[in-house]
Amino acid sequence: MSDSNLPFTRRAARRLLRPLRPLALPFLNRLQLRMAHAVEHSGILLRMEAEARDRADAARLDAEAARLDIEALMQRIAVAQLGVDAIRLDMQQFAGATKGAIDAIRQQLEQALRATGELTTMAARLVQRVAVPLGTEVMVRSPEGYLLLPAEDDRLIAHLIDSGGRLEPGTITVIQALIKPGDTVIDVGAHLGLTVLPAARAAGPGGRVIAVEPGSRVAGLLRRNIALNALDEVVVVHGCAAGASPGKARLSIRPVLGESSLINPITEGPTEEVLVQPLDALVPPGTRIRLAKIDVEGYELEVWRGMTRIVADNPDLALLLEFGPSHLQRAGITPAEWMSSFVQAGFRIYEVEEMKGLVRPARPLDALQQMLSVNLLMLRAPLSEYPALRTA
Repeated sequence: MSDSNLPFTRRAARRLLRPLRPLALPFLNRLQLRMAHAVEHSGILLRMEAEARDRADAARLDAEAARLDIEALMQRIAVAQLGVDAIRLDMQQFAGATKGAIDAIRQQLEQALRATGELTTMAARLVQRVAVPLGTEVMVRSPEGYLLLPAEDDRLIAHLIDSGGRLEPGTITVIQALIKPGDTVIDVGAHLGLTVLPAARAAGPGGRVIAVEPGSRVAGLLRRNIALNALDEVVVVHGCAAGASPGKARLSIRPVLGESSLINPITEGPTEEVLVQPLDALVPPGTRIRLAKIDVEGYELEVWRGMTRIVADNPDLALLLEFGPSHLQRAGITPAEWMSSFVQAGFRIYEVEEMKGLVRPARPLDALQQMLSVNLLMLRAPLSEYPALRTA
């Protein structure tokens, strides 16, 4: 549009601004350039915003997909866990069934072993059931050797034949567990050698068994049994009774010779005068004694009173005594008095289980008094000093 056509005010403004155009042109150009740049940058920003929005959308989609994948994975893990649990349950059931079968087999094996052991024992006893009549004696075979028995003692002969030569098998097992080669042992009430022979075998050639037996008939057979088994170098026999002081006493001879006693007889019968010696007089001073076995039908405290030096000189001495309430009653001794004599000397009391050959802490005195007879092991040393001794 030409200037003539413009209103007067516009024409006047153009005339006034025309000289300024050269001066404003650079500014306008820069303004135009900046505006172009701004437009361009705004486009870039819009594109970047769009791209960012697209990336955010993609990220949301990826996150959603990942969440779905994780849920699917968790489901698979849960299914796998169910499978593992099922396998574990099957294995537990299998293990339980297997353990039951193994336990049953083990029990059957144990029963078979017990039966085999019993059969072996019975077979050994049958083999050992040898009894040879020799006039006034009968020779019977035992695990430790041959024994000459008085032919008139029918009960003893029958018992030994039936038991394979051992009247008190558990006591013999305990004796053998206590004695080591080279030990010295005292056997008071040695009888025919039922415990002397096992003790002599355990002590060996370097050991010694001091056997004390008062009855002339029994002491004579004991000496012959020692010679019969070639144990003369190990066993020394004293044909007297052991007591509190030297002297003489009447021995009541019983039909079962092992029940003969120095205390009041149960019934009237034959007697024999015998010598009495304290063990302290029969055993040389300084002799180390491993075990003293005393079976004298209620006369134990008299034997005990005659061995004070032996007890004092041997702090690790073991005692093996018969506890018979009926014997003590005839002797006028209470079981409490009898027991306290040993307990006060520092001995701990154990019972011998004859069928098993082991020892266990003694029952209370009231319970022991109800028994006909029981062999008691008395120790001052701890059980650990006797590793071969079996305990309950």
